[in-house]
Amino acid sequence: MTWHENIEDFGEELKPGRTFRFECHPGLSCFGTCCTTDVALTPYDIARIRRHLGIDTHGFLSAYCLSRVDSRTGFPYVLLKRKEDGPCVFSESRGCAIYEGRPSCCRHYPLARVIEDLGQSGKPLSKYHLQRRAAYCQGMDTGPEWTIEAYCEENGLGPYERANDLFLQIPFVFETLPLGLKKDKDMQTMIYQAVFDFDRFFEKYGRFAGSTPPEDDYEMTAVLTGITLNLIRRTADLKTKE
Repeated sequence: MTWHENIEDFGEELKPGRTFRFECHPGLSCFGTCCTTDVALTPYDIARIRRHLGIDTHGFLSAYCLSRVDSRTGFPYVLLKRKEDGPCVFSESRGCAIYEGRPSCCRHYPLARVIEDLGQSGKPLSKYHLQRRAAYCQGMDTGPEWTIEAYCEENGLGPYERANDLFLQIPFVFETLPLGLKKDKDMQTMIYQAVFDFDRFFEKYGRFAGSTPPEDDYEMTAVLTGITLNLIRRTADLKTKE
């Protein structure tokens, strides 16, 4: 299983120690073209963007997102809406309107961080791929030379990757459920509310869970992950006893 394959092409694996050249700026005729691809959001992406916009998760999801369910796995996911002419709802002629709060897949580009499995230690086994097959991209093989580590640091990806690794426990545990449970509407709705619309979830159910939403977005992801994993296991137990 790979976490949501929203990238148009993973391209070639970039081994540790290898370098690549990439530069993006408004002077390129392709500037903003990558913003016409689907952008799937993780809970940490949502936490950072909603904080950047100064709204809660329900307001953000209602105004700027589309909710979907993966037809193969049954796992719910969230995409950023697009404008009528195709690009992301936050795409403008001068660039991204939420650049400081942009999601992790945008920060990674032209890299794609592919999570293939959880190892025996329970930690994600990740690889980085270089998306050379995006033929429109004129920034590839130009500009400065980057290592994976330097590019991730430049784009502030440290907290995103750590938080996303926590979240990934949820779809991987979900994947182990029987097919009937994965397709169960109640299960899907519960996960969507707890994972993505977490401000409203805490408002409605936090007092029963005995927790309040943390101010720190990483801590929020950690708390959400623990609560959601418990809910999945409890709901699965109840459903199997029905």
